[in-house]
Amino acid sequence: MAVLIAAAAGYTRYQRILESQTPPPAVQPDELPAEQPAAPLPVAHETVAFDSDRLNVCSFNIKFVGSYKAKQDEMLADMLSPYDVVVVQELVAPPTAGTYPNGEGYNADAEAKEFFYAMQAEGFHYVLSEEDTGRQPDIHKSSTSTEWFVTFFKPAAVAVANDLPGGFLDADRSANPHFDRVPYAFPFRTSDGKLDFVIVSVHLRADSGPDNRERRRTELAAIGSWVDANDAVEGDFIILGDMNIYSSGELENAIPDGFISLNDECEPTNMSTAGPRPYDQVFVRPAFTSEVDNDFDFQVVDLLAEMQDRWTLTEPFPNDRYKFEQNFSDHKPVVFQLVIPGADDD
Repeated sequence: MAVLIAAAAGYTRYQRILESQTPPPAVQPDELPAEQPAAPLPVAHETVAFDSDRLNVCSFNIKFVGSYKAKQDEMLADMLSPYDVVVVQELVAPPTAGTYPNGEGYNADAEAKEFFYAMQAEGFHYVLSEEDTGRQPDIHKSSTSTEWFVTFFKPAAVAVANDLPGGFLDADRSANPHFDRVPYAFPFRTSDGKLDFVIVSVHLRADSGPDNRERRRTELAAIGSWVDANDAVEGDFIILGDMNIYSSGELENAIPDGFISLNDECEPTNMSTAGPRPYDQVFVRPAFTSEVDNDFDFQVVDLLAEMQDRWTLTEPFPNDRYKFEQNFSDHKPVVFQLVIPGADDD
């Protein structure tokens, strides 16, 4: 498994070993080899010192990044700039040229690159999955049929913790028996070393109906099994992303054992005319992750208001639903905070 870590001057490729098991395998880290240079993205703004006692974490399904030419990257990046960690779903094409794990090369996508440029200009570095994942047997598409996983982070606040479990939760990223899109685990540690945690970014089966609800339940059960297989050295696992949960009843039935939802009130996070749904969720294990700021709780960002405030273009604001989705998204960002303790507790 290769994890792409992009810094202000570029990004580097790291290798890991993934051993297949069923249900989803545990990741077996191996010694990391020397960094390998690759084509850089533009240099980010100078990093500012991190002086907070908490981390601000955002999860955001930004619809079809790498597809829509109308995407207002700078406005979105400006909105996301206050956060220390930003986990993005629905990146559908890579921002740089590279090589898939099977040796096949791929090209940089212009639309994806522009979003990454905008995020780097706000001081973010990023971790990118080594390939895309999807429901069909064929991946490596750079289209909306598959997705890449990416997390942006402020290097003054956190660093990638390569000694913790990370990467895809299963070796087979196409037509996987457990997942529509194989989730990706991002391990981080605060710059002061006092808190480490693993974020598991997910995009579960969409749509209503009993078959789709059952698929989401089994996807979450498989993620729970992966966490159980990987928590010997780390207890702080945070499952988040677009879970396509429709109701409080489905949430209660689907959430893995030991986890609670920060969106337990099922606050709507979508902007679809199909009706308000609590699609975006954040799951934590309270027995391990006591660092969640319960006073801050779980907040849903008003995407419409945020984008209206930033709209400076001469053309009219895209109030039409489809134009809004192409410019911004059909999901709202969701936010929570982690309080940095005096010392790491696991």
